[in-house]
Amino acid sequence: MKLALLLLLGAFSQAQPIMENKPVSKGEVLKFKLSYGWFTVGRGTFKVSDEHVIRDGAECIKIDVEGRTAGLAGVFSKVDDKWGAIIDKNSFLPYYSYRDLSEGDYDLEEEVFFNYDSMKIRFEQSSKNDKEPRPTRYFDIDEGNVFDMMGGLMYARSIDYRKLKKGDTVRMDAFFDKKFYDFEMIYHGIEMVDTKVGDIYCHKVIPIMEKNSVFVGKDAIKFWVSADANRLPLKVSADMKFGTAYCELTGYKNVKSGIDFD
Repeated sequence: MKLALLLLLGAFSQAQPIMENKPVSKGEVLKFKLSYGWFTVGRGTFKVSDEHVIRDGAECIKIDVEGRTAGLAGVFSKVDDKWGAIIDKNSFLPYYSYRDLSEGDYDLEEEVFFNYDSMKIRFEQSSKNDKEPRPTRYFDIDEGNVFDMMGGLMYARSIDYRKLKKGDTVRMDAFFDKKFYDFEMIYHGIEMVDTKVGDIYCHKVIPIMEKNSVFVGKDAIKFWVSADANRLPLKVSADMKFGTAYCELTGYKNVKSGIDFD
């Protein structure tokens, strides 16, 4: 499921027109399938807390994501990953994020704390295989908004795409795995997409990809978000050397508008 979340990372955006009525609801649950070619290799669940939590006096939402291998993929390498964050309910800026990864013989526990008084990020990691404790690391938060993975995805869902036109560039600054990222994406307008939850009009965005050894082609990654009140992350595709990987929404409940689909 790490690949699925990294694909969704491309959906983060910053300094864009934001919808006044955010599309995120308490208790929202989204279910995803990760496939590679014709094969389903993983499934994931994205959950928003039923109630707001308080961090530094701010009302926040808590997000928890679980991802596991599925089908034949589990025979070769079992994955049981957990990700999560506490983010401001309005700005979606993070106060805390975590990863708890178990992938075959590999394991990792990570906690990240965002302090906006000191403008510092405290980063802690550990593994059962560590012979010595890993040092705590600190990073400076520069001026502007820096999202984690969960907050960036929620922010992307709140962009008012109706105020964008084809060819407009959206961008974001993010912090993930000890690194800062600066993403740019091109808005490609609205199109009808055949998804696991039906034929739905979607906003389409394509990240600007630097040359790399993983993805193939200039438009290797494509992202679709529903063009309705829910702004659901419906589908991500990634062209890779040995085929195309997909992360697709397969079910949802407690969304802002409409009935559950499960």
